[in-house]
Amino acid sequence: MGNVILGSDGIAIRQGIYEESSTKKTDLGRFIDFEDGRRFRYCKASGAITIAHVCTAPAPDSNHVAQVQTGYGLSIGDKDNLSIKVNSAPTANQYADGLMVVSYTAATGGGQAHRIRKNTAASPTKVWLYDPIVTAVAATCDITLMKNKYLDVVVAPTSVVTTPIGVPLITITTGGYYFWAQTRGYAAVLSETTGTEPVVGDNVMMGTSGAVKVAAGYVDPVIGVCVYIPAYDEYVIVDLHLE
Repeated sequence: MGNVILGSDGIAIRQGIYEESSTKKTDLGRFIDFEDGRRFRYCKASGAITIAHVCTAPAPDSNHVAQVQTGYGLSIGDKDNLSIKVNSAPTANQYADGLMVVSYTAATGGGQAHRIRKNTAASPTKVWLYDPIVTAVAATCDITLMKNKYLDVVVAPTSVVTTPIGVPLITITTGGYYFWAQTRGYAAVLSETTGTEPVVGDNVMMGTSGAVKVAAGYVDPVIGVCVYIPAYDEYVIVDLHLE
């Protein structure tokens, strides 16, 4: 039994911010705030993650992105047991609490984004939504399935392919474990090893393999502000601004 903390809605959660768990203790993405300005989001790791390394959401699966729905249109009010054409079958509930996005023109129902309750391991996959379709979707539309951003998070890769999530206060020992990632407030974060050492007041962005570096230009998203000067390959203190 973990330490009891209170979520943002007052619900007790039996997993502290310095604990990992092989079992799910609360909803993915649920946040907790502390009086010192720190915020944490509940996540599930895809693999091992080292303490104080920046994590990102998983990259989209190319087999489930911009899939033309030939013969599989959707009607207003549809919500349950929807057939969605994909290039390969997802795993069961791979997209639970993720999003189904109609990624085509507004004239054919494009722009709609609906939260997914569950999906089947099949091709076409069957999808159940929390809310009904509000505009009919033509069979020529593209549909993209996106995982919940807090599911299967990974150490930030050198080439950024998705959004930063946060920083763990502990090492996550293996994949499939649940943990808290810090998104706001002062945090220890690994600094780049060479060439881009930040100084106090510098905006920082994701660097190599979970480290941070000086934010130069607008290539990658800024994740916070340096408040302590590190040496290379040490832990800098960053005021995280991830939300």
